[in-house]
Amino acid sequence: MENDTPPEMPEYPSSYEEVMASLSPYYKAEQPLDFFFELYIVYTLNELPQGTLDALESFSNKHSSFFESTNGNWKQSVVSQLNLSKTIDIAIWDLWIRNSKTATENGWIYHPWHFAKNFLENYFSEDSEVDIWTPETLENAKERIRMFQENGN
Repeated sequence: MENDTPPEMPEYPSSYEEVMASLSPYYKAEQPLDFFFELYIVYTLNELPQGTLDALESFSNKHSSFFESTNGNWKQSVVSQLNLSKTIDIAIWDLWIRNSKTATENGWIYHPWHFAKNFLENYFSEDSEVDIWTPETLENAKERIRMFQENGN
């Protein structure tokens, strides 16, 4: 995790036009699925605003071929196209819990979209250990998540 001051994050897109504007740099980089993976991560953390979910639905309706393989479901499309494991949500939550705590201890708030960008970068790095588990580490992660959610954090 970064020890610097976190970057200013843009607002989540809340309209079709804002989704298109946010997606544009990803298209230019020839990585449009990264945008949707980042939003999937934020969605998994229950931090994606309803306006963004509505805007993504509008995008899906206007570009039906983009998520055609999953009948327009952008979340299922991300999981399918990136061949994500059944434990990806555990990996997302576990790293969120641990990294947010570290950020707080360092005196700053870890923005969910900033976390998603870092998660994506680490997940796709050549030596990534994100979402790699032993039976013990998986159980420990599940317990951390359970405790975090029970405590209403």
